[in-house]
Amino acid sequence: MQRRKVFTVVLSGMLLLSVLTYQAPKNQATPEDYLRLHVRAHSDAPSDQLLKYQVRDAVLAVLASHLAAAESLHTAGTKVDQSLPEVVFAAQQVVRQAGYDYTVRASLGEADFPTRLYGGQVYRAGRYQALQIYLGEGLGKNWWCVLFPPLCFVGVASDKAMPQPGQAAPPQARSRIIEWWRQLSVNTDQR
Repeated sequence: MQRRKVFTVVLSGMLLLSVLTYQAPKNQATPEDYLRLHVRAHSDAPSDQLLKYQVRDAVLAVLASHLAAAESLHTAGTKVDQSLPEVVFAAQQVVRQAGYDYTVRASLGEADFPTRLYGGQVYRAGRYQALQIYLGEGLGKNWWCVLFPPLCFVGVASDKAMPQPGQAAPPQARSRIIEWWRQLSVNTDQR
C-alpha cells in the first residue's frame, strides 16, 4: 500500500512538471501562410474527373522536389512560379496521353476557397495564395490541397504523412511516461 502512495505522488509530480514546462509549438502556419494547389476539371464527366486526378499526381511529382526545401510561403511561391512552365508541360502531357486536346492553364495568385475539412483539419473559407490549374473549360468539380506547408503529400484517407522523395518516414509519436507506465503495469501484474 505504501508503494502505491509513493508511486501516485511520483506520477502526480511528473504530470505537474509536464504541464508546467509545456510550451506551445512556435511558428505554426496560419491560413495566410498556406499555398494551395487547385486543379479544376474540364467537366463533371467521370473521364474528366479521372483526368483531374492524373494531372494532380503529375503536378505533385514535379513540385515535390522544388518544395522540399521551402521554409516560407514566399520561398514556396517563388519556387512554384519558377516551375510553372514545367508544371504546365507535365499537365499537358497527361491530358494528351489521355487522348484529349484540352488547353491547360496555370496561374499563381489569390483565389477564393470555401470552408473544407481536409485530413482532419478545418480550412476556413477565404482568399488564399494558390497555384490554379484549369483543364479545358475548368467547369467541373475541383480538387485542392495545401502545397505549403507540404500537406499535399499527406495521405488524407489514412491521415498519415507520406515521406517526400529523399526523406525517411516521419517518426511515430511516443510518450515515455506511457511506455514507463505500461512497463510498470506489466511488472506489477507478473508479481
